[in-house]
Amino acid sequence: MGVIKMKLKNKVLTLAFLLACSASSAFAEQTSQLNDKLINLDGTIQSINGELSSQKSEVSALKVEMRILNDTVRKQILQELKALERQNQFMYDTLVQNNKAEGVDVNAKAIRNYDLQTPDGKIILGGEEYIYVKQAQATLSARIDTGASLSSITAQNIEEFERSNKKYLRFDIVANDRVIHVEAPFVRQIDIRQSSRDEVQLRPSVKLSIKIGDYSTTSEFTLVNREKLNYPLLIGRNVLTDIAVVDVSRNNVQPRADENGLLILARDEYKANKKKNINVNKKYDEEMAANAGGQIAVKAKDSVKSLGTDPDKSLPSVSNKIESEAGSKPESKVDEKTDDKIEKVEKEQVSDKKKDSKSKKSDKKSK
Repeated sequence: MGVIKMKLKNKVLTLAFLLACSASSAFAEQTSQLNDKLINLDGTIQSINGELSSQKSEVSALKVEMRILNDTVRKQILQELKALERQNQFMYDTLVQNNKAEGVDVNAKAIRNYDLQTPDGKIILGGEEYIYVKQAQATLSARIDTGASLSSITAQNIEEFERSNKKYLRFDIVANDRVIHVEAPFVRQIDIRQSSRDEVQLRPSVKLSIKIGDYSTTSEFTLVNREKLNYPLLIGRNVLTDIAVVDVSRNNVQPRADENGLLILARDEYKANKKKNINVNKKYDEEMAANAGGQIAVKAKDSVKSLGTDPDKSLPSVSNKIESEAGSKPESKVDEKTDDKIEKVEKEQVSDKKKDSKSKKSDKKSK
């Protein structure tokens, strides 16, 4: 019996092992199939992602092309509109000028001055122009140079400082026996290679606001000591491009933007004027002296002492007037005058005293 049981047990174990092997083989096969499906699915997903990326790049490229096309079309439309506007302006100006030449009374003015501007709206500049520099509060004689890529201004004693967490440069314009203190925002350091020299110079540049005639702009200027050069200011292509044409046969085509301000001439012109005792800034200097009231006392025309630069503000006669207008009786204050005027004042005071004494006597008699 025991042998039979052992045989049955062995058969059961064998059957179980065979079943387990069969199940394991089936599971392995299913796992392999599932892995194959996952691999195929991953490949499909990657392929879809690749197509989506390709489509995204195509869409982005289309957007860029559309933007460029829109900008191009917009610029073309604006250019055509400006061209039409210039043509209409030119026709209008021509009509106005022809009517005036024929003696026809027209209540109209030309839109453009074609001595100062071209028909397409660009300003006309000569080889030399007066340029107003806002930061210097002065007009400088400038050389117009289409061969220079950057504009430059004369500068000495350059210092660095900060304002509102931004870098600024402080420098002096030394010209015409004057020193002008200027402060301007720093832009960058530039390597400058001159055509006459092989060496490279490192120059700082600043941003300056300038005005040429009626045209105002802000541009970059390099700082360099131009004391030995004729012009304290040089205007290059960074200012001229697209806004001006240059006629080197003419000078000072555009009117001064600041007629009554400080004018810094070219070195040769200043020396020539100095020999002839001509001061082009005489009126400016007089106005500056007049505006410095209270700093320097001068004498009035009638020899009355004045406490300021304006003889009409002399004291104490003015203080008398102020006290009278304020409703209070002023004290007896008399301006220092010449001997004749002093005698006259004294006689007036004596006569006033006599009148007072007579009036007092008459009052006593009446009582």
